[in-house]
Amino acid sequence: MFNMLFGLKDIHTVIANQRKIGGAAEADSITLSSGEIYLNPVFTNVDFSKGQYVSIGFIDGEGQNIIAHVDQIAVIKGLEHKLICQLNNTYIKQMLVRDTLQYLQKLCEVNAGFVTKTFKKEALRLVQDISVNELNKHNISLPFPVEDKIIKLA
Repeated sequence: MFNMLFGLKDIHTVIANQRKIGGAAEADSITLSSGEIYLNPVFTNVDFSKGQYVSIGFIDGEGQNIIAHVDQIAVIKGLEHKLICQLNNTYIKQMLVRDTLQYLQKLCEVNAGFVTKTFKKEALRLVQDISVNELNKHNISLPFPVEDKIIKLA
């Protein structure tokens, strides 16, 4: 899952397919043309109109939500698609772990008593995204066994 991203189209693809592929698009830093530098931005939105990218939204390492016009972007360094457990931005990492755990619990409630192939696949993808450690830390158990050796990434 250490996938290099190469531009706004890739960021948009990660955001649009987040439920299928998990994780998030994170960069080491983003520098705006005004000289402002934001560390560990996690991209939350890419807007485009009439076939052109217009603005991007991201949350920096301090939890600041920023929307910038694409013309304001000077440099984006170290852009990658990462699993939630691999994110360096602790603010968004905590938020995404919390949201994923809530979704996983609801998914288990809805599928109570029925461990179908589809349910198991989606639940395992969610666990892989946040790590088995987070699952254990929050005392959440799944209705099927999870092998630590296969899924543990962080």
